[in-house]
Amino acid sequence: MSRPSWELYALALAKTASSRSEDPWHKVGCALMRHDHTVAALGYNGAPTGIEIDWSDRDARRIHVIHAEANALRYVHPSEIELLATTMMPCAQCILLAAAYRIGRVVYLEELDPKVYDIQAIMRTAAMCGIDLIRMELQ
Repeated sequence: MSRPSWELYALALAKTASSRSEDPWHKVGCALMRHDHTVAALGYNGAPTGIEIDWSDRDARRIHVIHAEANALRYVHPSEIELLATTMMPCAQCILLAAAYRIGRVVYLEELDPKVYDIQAIMRTAAMCGIDLIRMELQ
């Protein structure tokens, strides 16, 4: 039995973090790994502290949810992170946030809904920012 790669390890941690999300539509988790492969932070999508969200309204909830990537990144400093692993492809704003933290590699499990997000624009944004954006599967 072989050990999982660092990417698969981080994705498994992100999957575990996603279990904390209250969002019934998309439970998203994120794991941040330092250059020495230690875990820097975990995050999941959810409401800001003290804010109640009507989770039953799928579309209205979106404007109130803090993304898993943003929740994890608040615990680290720029240049500290080598790898961002998330259960769902980051949106364009989260790609820009990763770029601001100088993260060069992002791995994810699931694609975003193409009816809601412009996937090609996200891929172009990642390329423009020098971020390797890679879809993977947990084994």
